[in-house]
Amino acid sequence: MATLPYALGAKPDRLDPRDYKLETHALAAQAAVLDRKMYSMVSPDFRIDQGREGTCVGHGDTNILLAGPSGHKTYPDFQSEELAHQFARKLYFETTGDATYSQGAQPRDACAKLLEWGLISSYWKVMQVDDVVTALLTFGPVGIAVPWYESMYYGDNRLATDFGNYWIKVNLESAHVGYHWIALTGVDMAPDNGAPPYVRVQNSWGSGWGWNGTARLTIESFRLINIWDNWTFAEKEF
Repeated sequence: MATLPYALGAKPDRLDPRDYKLETHALAAQAAVLDRKMYSMVSPDFRIDQGREGTCVGHGDTNILLAGPSGHKTYPDFQSEELAHQFARKLYFETTGDATYSQGAQPRDACAKLLEWGLISSYWKVMQVDDVVTALLTFGPVGIAVPWYESMYYGDNRLATDFGNYWIKVNLESAHVGYHWIALTGVDMAPDNGAPPYVRVQNSWGSGWGWNGTARLTIESFRLINIWDNWTFAEKEF
């Protein structure tokens, strides 16, 4: 296979009935009156890049921490992109023991490591796309493991022409190249400009990919690639 434009590195979790599920039904009434929620990074230009390493799970979870509603003013590892990058690599290594940084990681294991470190108080699986939307509207960012198709490396020019920004193009007939873990840091179910409902992707490929490191994924496209391996967690203030 030819060298891929960007590295991946997610290993999908097997379904486990012992996983705690986020009780989105308890949040449904709150979500019903909301259309849009966006979580902010440290700054508009704060982006981390996994480079050629298969550490997307470590970097994706770091993006969730960076964008989450909890404060991290006293946590030094998030004061620069380089320190956040090294935190992501440490999370990956401590989760997997893989000193090559190439074999990939399972999202559940990384969540468990954050819990062990005392940075989060709990974590939950979020199964369905509608539940992910509810979580984004009412709770916080969500990480998703998705099959990555070759088309997804590139933007959807049709949507970009009509609505601006950068949209991930999901073509299931293009080559399946692996699995990727990405942070969802926003959702808009009723865009003002008539664009389709979407979730905002905060990727781990630096500012050179997408729209300054971010992209939009339509809810319709999300449904095509959802494999029920989506996680969110409750952060601790530190």
